[in-house]
Amino acid sequence: MATVFAALALGACAITPEPFTLEEQIARAAADREAMYASQEPVRGAITLEEALARAVKYNLDHRVALMERALEDKALDVATIDLLPEATARAGLRTRDNVQASSSRSINTGRQSLEPSTSTEQNLGTAELALSLDILDFGLSYFGAKAQANRVLAAEQRRRRVVISIADQVRSAYWEAVTAEQLQPRVRQVLAEARTALDFARQAESERLLPPLETLQFQRALLEIVQQLEIVESELAIAKAQLAGLMNLPPGTAYTLAPPRRAAPGRLPYGLDDLEAIAMVARPEIQEELYAARNVALETRSDIMRLLPGLSLFGGVNYDSNAFLVNNSWADAGLSVTWNLLRLVAVPSILAEGEAREAVAETRRLALRMAILTQVNLAYRRYQRAQRLYVRANEIQGVESRIARATRSAEEQDASSRLERVRAQAASVLASRAGNRAFAEVQNALGSLYAAAGFDPLPAIVEDVDIATLAREIAANAAAIDAGRVGLPVPPPPQATPVAEVSTPTAMYAAASAVLPPARPEN
Repeated sequence: MATVFAALALGACAITPEPFTLEEQIARAAADREAMYASQEPVRGAITLEEALARAVKYNLDHRVALMERALEDKALDVATIDLLPEATARAGLRTRDNVQASSSRSINTGRQSLEPSTSTEQNLGTAELALSLDILDFGLSYFGAKAQANRVLAAEQRRRRVVISIADQVRSAYWEAVTAEQLQPRVRQVLAEARTALDFARQAESERLLPPLETLQFQRALLEIVQQLEIVESELAIAKAQLAGLMNLPPGTAYTLAPPRRAAPGRLPYGLDDLEAIAMVARPEIQEELYAARNVALETRSDIMRLLPGLSLFGGVNYDSNAFLVNNSWADAGLSVTWNLLRLVAVPSILAEGEAREAVAETRRLALRMAILTQVNLAYRRYQRAQRLYVRANEIQGVESRIARATRSAEEQDASSRLERVRAQAASVLASRAGNRAFAEVQNALGSLYAAAGFDPLPAIVEDVDIATLAREIAANAAAIDAGRVGLPVPPPPQATPVAEVSTPTAMYAAASAVLPPARPEN
């Protein structure tokens, strides 16, 4: 019988892998696809840069993941805070037995039974208890755990900021690439149609032997090169718009147009390189996230040290027992207990050494991150300066090519060579315009990358759950404030403060570095 029962128990515990069926995967894919684009405002009219940024911030799934991770850390903080409360335990139970619980006594001197068998416990018992207990050591560890979780909440907010800055940089790049290509699309199609017509004429001339074979082939080769260049320009628009649609979380294949941007010559940058470096050293989300991680390193060392202390437990509660033999069926009790693992004291030097090593690693990682950020700011600054110079030169080339195209159109078009020159001049003018537009886009992208490297937020400090139009206006106002230089620079520490380089311990160094940080950003 026991063997049969054991076999049944083992059979019930056997687990068989159950892969998803094809129908389940198809249904899940359809449901996920619908959820990806649910609850989005439809596109109305041409999309501006600010609206593209607003759509990306509000609907981009990477940003949604970052927001949910931030909310998850908030919930975990609520749980960690509840762990600080004393433990309140309620117990109740029923017990029965099939005979009487009786006992007798035997004399230790004579070995004879001294009392007849007796009982002081009923066969059926009911008990209840309500107790309140507090372990001081667990409370301290829970306190440090809650503090660490609070730092993880702040670090999650910085990761969300990092995602927003990255998305904004990608949106800006894709927008300028797409909008400059879209503006040039009518001219590209016109010249491409003329080039294809001329190519058909060249092939007909070859088949009818109207021109020398070598001259005809050279004519076709030149036209094919022009057509290839123009087709590349035409395909760039589709690629850039598809990338921008993905960043805005629009369904693939969604038709939309882009608003013509305001073309203005690049102005003087309102911030110097030193200003941008100073802002980046305190405003970049990676730096602030690393500082919160350094806080947790110190808290982890304190927790390890606290575990070496004796544990003091306090308890108190009320009890009830239905046993009729008891004089008092209900009572209250209280007390305390102390426990201490003395062997853990041997680990004190190792724990302290490990804590110092962790703080040293966190400090070195932070310094390496600061160095990388300074390099990014400098590279972005040089890229912006180069983009300005290339934009001026591209405008000059575009003007020359436009004049050449106008002069060629007014020339005779009787023979194939003049027709080829006219198509070639128009294609060169289109390509020069494309190069000029790209140079302008590169200026805008370089400026955006510079602001991203400095840690400027594309969003205002407080963003409500508003519609796309309102969010786009807030983004535009925030961008105008940044372009006007209305972003406050970090205030250096007072002269009497101890410089970071002279601080000996990692914890003190972190405290000195934290003194120049701005206050925590409000929750979005």
